[in-house]
Amino acid sequence: MEQTSVQEKDDNIWKIALAIICLVILAYGFFFSKNTNNDFAYLIGYNLPSSLIFWYIYYASVARKKSTKTGAFSFIAIYICMIASSLIGYSNQKHNAEKMLSEVQVQFSNLVDSATDTRGMPRRIEKPIDVTPKAHGDYGEIERFMKTYMDEIISLRNDYLLELEAIGWNRILDAERIKDDTGFIESKIIIRKAKQIVEKYQKKTDILMSKTRKDILSLKIEEPLKRELLQGFERGVERAKVQNNEMWGMERDVIGEFENIINLLSARSGSWVVQDGKLTFYNEEDLSRFNYYIASIKSIVSKQNQIQKQSLESFNRNMNSIKNDIR
Repeated sequence: MEQTSVQEKDDNIWKIALAIICLVILAYGFFFSKNTNNDFAYLIGYNLPSSLIFWYIYYASVARKKSTKTGAFSFIAIYICMIASSLIGYSNQKHNAEKMLSEVQVQFSNLVDSATDTRGMPRRIEKPIDVTPKAHGDYGEIERFMKTYMDEIISLRNDYLLELEAIGWNRILDAERIKDDTGFIESKIIIRKAKQIVEKYQKKTDILMSKTRKDILSLKIEEPLKRELLQGFERGVERAKVQNNEMWGMERDVIGEFENIINLLSARSGSWVVQDGKLTFYNEEDLSRFNYYIASIKSIVSKQNQIQKQSLESFNRNMNSIKNDIR
């Protein structure tokens, strides 16, 4: 009777040990696996060496006195769990990738929508981006990186608009200010400072874009994923630089048109007057030139808004395409 009891206990030990190993393998897949490949043939080959190692350790320490049938069963169980663990890891990675893409997509859309007022004019973005990731693991780190990058862009843009506001740019065509601006000295100082601010922030934007590569390289994520992220950045950075230069060029064009207006008012100081808080021209030709410059400014601003809209549409198409590839 006692011998039978010992035998039953011995039989239970190898089963319990095998169950624990299988549970540990599956738990690893759920909590820690970073597998991004769901090709079954690949997983069969990829998991074979690891399964053999796990099985050898298990068999040598627990089941070496058991039958060949038991050894084969335990290997198959471990092998299946290893493949299942990889599939669980892939599923989690896919879920986190989709969550990361969706969250970044929402934040970028909100950024673009908040960048202009109801008239289409640029305004400061008051609500900061919460860089805390919704995704986990490597994709969570990528989400944090992308949100941080967007937050840095917002900060630069807000600082740019604040500096323009500080020099009185928002009042450059205020009729009462112009009336009191003898010799247009203040207006010319505002124009000069505005040009300097554009140069300053274009350089800051270029620096931000240049340091992004270093930021990607410093991310604590798996190397294959880091390489993919870096390749995507390098494919898009040249196009981004062209668009960035175009946008800053249009900022200069806007300042240039305001400068044309100030020069017109200065040169034709006797052909206009401030009445009821508005500029009134005595000469139809001068009024036409003034309206031409105003229309040009509106056209440039409209083009900037159109570029932003196209950027958002392109961004959403790319995000949706990546999501479809993941699914």
